[in-house]
Amino acid sequence: MINIFRKIRKKFFSNKMSSYLLYAIGEIVLVMIGILLALYVNNLNEERKLKNNINNTLRTISYDLEVDTLSARSIIEYYDANSKNSKKIIDREITMENYKECPECMSLVTIYKPFNIQTKGFEQLKNLIDERATEKDSLIIDITKFYTIFKPLIAKNNDRMETIVMRNFTDFEKFPWFVDLAQGKMTNELIEYFVQSEDYRVKVASHAMLAVGNHSGITKAYKENAVMLLDRINKRLEQKG
Repeated sequence: MINIFRKIRKKFFSNKMSSYLLYAIGEIVLVMIGILLALYVNNLNEERKLKNNINNTLRTISYDLEVDTLSARSIIEYYDANSKNSKKIIDREITMENYKECPECMSLVTIYKPFNIQTKGFEQLKNLIDERATEKDSLIIDITKFYTIFKPLIAKNNDRMETIVMRNFTDFEKFPWFVDLAQGKMTNELIEYFVQSEDYRVKVASHAMLAVGNHSGITKAYKENAVMLLDRINKRLEQKG
């Protein structure tokens, strides 16, 4: 009788322990599944958030490039006109008799137009770039290359042009006719310098090489590449929209 009671009690506690173990294992599995689901959902949300941020940044870059292309067009037009007038001085087409036909010819080497590009969108992009999300994105890669190449190149050219223009201006200060120039008085001595002197002719030739050959040339290259990037960005945004 005692033996039978012991067997029943042993069986009862054994079944109870198994139930507890199964219940505990089930709870652990459920917790693990919950954690994995939470991580999965969190990753999806983070990925969606990153994509939204990148798209918003692309919109900013698109706006920046639109502003830059308009600015670049204005600069290119200015230096195209500057180049034509420079040729008139270099070829000695401007004389004491016809100098009034080209009033701009007297300020060819003392005025320049800096090209200040918009970089707000690119700065935002640099803060958002995630290698896992963008390492295979050719558009993001090309945008980064574009700004990495052109940004320092344009800044250097702006500095160079400013230095040259200020140097020419300082040179003019040494001439006795400078006060007349500052006051807008067209004296014979002043006019002779601008239409007949070899000094001014050399300055114009040098300025034309740097302004048209480099400054304007780089601006044109920026504009051409910006237009292509702008088209790709807008197509991307239309697809996402």
